[in-house]
Amino acid sequence: MERLITRLVVALLALVVLANAALFAAIRITQDPAPRSLDGQRIFAASRPAVVLIQANYAVTASFPEPTVPKSSQDRLDQQLIAMVRAGRLSLQPAAIDQAAVNLILDNPDVYFVPGANRIKDDVSLVSSGSGFFATEDGYLITAAHVVSASKEDIRALILDLEKKPARLAEGRTEVQRLVRQESGITLNDSQLDELISWQERWVDRYGTVDQVDAKYYLASGNVVEAGQQLETTGTRLSLVTAEAIAPGRDIAIMKADVTSVPALALSTGTPSMGAAAYVVGYPRRGYLEEAAQLDATVTPTLSTGKLVEKRSMDGGWTALGTSAQVTHGNSGGPVLDANGRVLGVVSFMLTNAQGAEDGPGFFVPVDIVRETLAKASVKPAAGTLTSLYYQALSQDDFHHYRHELAILSQVETRSAWHPYVRDAVTSTQSAVLSGKDQTPPVLVGFQLPGLGALGFAALLTLLTLLALGLRRRKRVKTQAVTVPPDVAEIAASPNGAEKETISVG
Repeated sequence: MERLITRLVVALLALVVLANAALFAAIRITQDPAPRSLDGQRIFAASRPAVVLIQANYAVTASFPEPTVPKSSQDRLDQQLIAMVRAGRLSLQPAAIDQAAVNLILDNPDVYFVPGANRIKDDVSLVSSGSGFFATEDGYLITAAHVVSASKEDIRALILDLEKKPARLAEGRTEVQRLVRQESGITLNDSQLDELISWQERWVDRYGTVDQVDAKYYLASGNVVEAGQQLETTGTRLSLVTAEAIAPGRDIAIMKADVTSVPALALSTGTPSMGAAAYVVGYPRRGYLEEAAQLDATVTPTLSTGKLVEKRSMDGGWTALGTSAQVTHGNSGGPVLDANGRVLGVVSFMLTNAQGAEDGPGFFVPVDIVRETLAKASVKPAAGTLTSLYYQALSQDDFHHYRHELAILSQVETRSAWHPYVRDAVTSTQSAVLSGKDQTPPVLVGFQLPGLGALGFAALLTLLTLLALGLRRRKRVKTQAVTVPPDVAEIAASPNGAEKETISVG
């Protein structure tokens, strides 16, 4: 009997050892490897769903007074023409007199023209495009103030600059020549056209005003964004909540998009040190405020990698931080991220050289000012979990655990119908599963690590119970005598008639 119990104990111990070995092997097999460490490309992939292209459409009404020739100027012109006729330098032919009058006026137009009572109005459509990012999952986002709050003074200066562009000058020369020929039959030579265009620029600069500006804001995100007129149809509308003064002011704007459940970025804490990594994510697009509203353009998100390289004191007592990461028009308002993918600040301005070319680092407004501006608008930054869930899905993709990835992506898709990348990610992951590329490990149904202790305790309890039962039964038998029936006793008696034995029944 003792041998039986011993063998039973050994068998149970072996079973427990094998069970634990199998369990630990299963744990190791099903445990995911450590996810890929964060680098620029992973930060870009994880953060870009929260980064958007912002387009501001400005409908501008400008005007300037109609140039007129007062009676005093007309009398002066007549006297000059009469003097030329009397001197024999001008014939009395009407065409010759008209040509002479034009020549005299164009020699010094400022002497003859004065602003009239009527104003000539001009409707101008301008587009400003930049970047931004969501700071909350319910649609509050951050951008640069200059992307969405161009003042009348800024727009007026821009219109004047636009009139000086070579293409615009060539167009203006053609139109002026046509009008002069149509009204008077006179053809102007090149020098006369140059003088007339130059006077026109001076006139608008001196008397032109911007009378009304209506702004509408749109946003979009994704691998390819069709800006311009297309964005007016397909983009998401948003409104301006508050804006700081543009650079050299603090150049931060808070906006609210007409969306909910969107991926958002976490704001960094603490002060970054010089030399720290800096990643710029945005939608670069040259031509700030230089496009007609109907002009379409294809814009894609980009990543620029660099370091913090400079500090610059700004008006108002704040400090801009400079990065060696490449930035240009369109990056304005986009996030500068640290090595953990958290927001260090918002791209604001670049330095330019004497020729107007970008030269030197790009500067951004640090995150502490972003927090202050959010607080002024009573907006509390909250990154939520959509961005971290998306990162988890990317980590599963690293190991070809496509079924796990698909489950996480499905959570993101269910929570965020706006998410610009999740639908394509779900489709590609489903294709990977269907094509047999999935390497997701088996799932231990009902398995929990704390159960290991319970398993060992249960086995030990069973073993002790069996031992106790065996000992108790042996003790009980030693104190119990059984009367053996006579026939059995006789069979058991010795042949020489020895005394009968008592047999213990176990």
